[in-house]
Amino acid sequence: MQVAPSVYFYPFTSFSENNANSVIISGPETVLIDPGHKHLWPQLARQIEADGLSPADISMVLHTHCHPDHMEAGEILEREYRAVQAMGEVEAEFLQGPGLEFFPWMGLDYPTGSIGRTLSDGPLDLGDKTVQLYLCPGHTPGSLCIHYPEAKVLITGDVIFAQSVGRTDFNGGDHKALAASIEKLSLLPDVEMVLPGHGPSVIGAAKVAANFRSVKAYF
Repeated sequence: MQVAPSVYFYPFTSFSENNANSVIISGPETVLIDPGHKHLWPQLARQIEADGLSPADISMVLHTHCHPDHMEAGEILEREYRAVQAMGEVEAEFLQGPGLEFFPWMGLDYPTGSIGRTLSDGPLDLGDKTVQLYLCPGHTPGSLCIHYPEAKVLITGDVIFAQSVGRTDFNGGDHKALAASIEKLSLLPDVEMVLPGHGPSVIGAAKVAANFRSVKAYF
């Protein structure tokens, strides 16, 4: 569903299995953030099409981090639509080592696609708009968060949720780093909507600020 100009949010709401929320930023370079698991891609594709968008128009699949519930379907978009898979450069390096083992640990095959573009802190040009990328380690070493100031939207992956924060007990997790990442995000201006990797969105500047204050109690 559309939640802001050019921004579409697809929360995963099943209680029977785990999968990431997905976000699309549409435009000349349409980006799908966190496509989720492969076996659930047809369901997400139907939702995208119901919003009048086409998976064929997706030119980049941006993974906030390398956990399979966020990135596994990326290889489908690469193979079927020639979308480029992108990830933070720190996370891409992690995926070549310990991060890769999340796949067999979750009973999944190793990914067969490729990370065609690595990203770092700073602006990302999407043609008619620019988003800001922030390296936010803690849940994983190279998690990226995406701030779209024009729409006042912050896409956080598994760094911060509504009333909760990402786990740090997995390989690559770091509790202190996560605290620093959340503090950095809490200082960003022009955030009136947080779209997390799991669970509901946080909407309204006052609610976003209150959520940051609440989750800081975890540290």
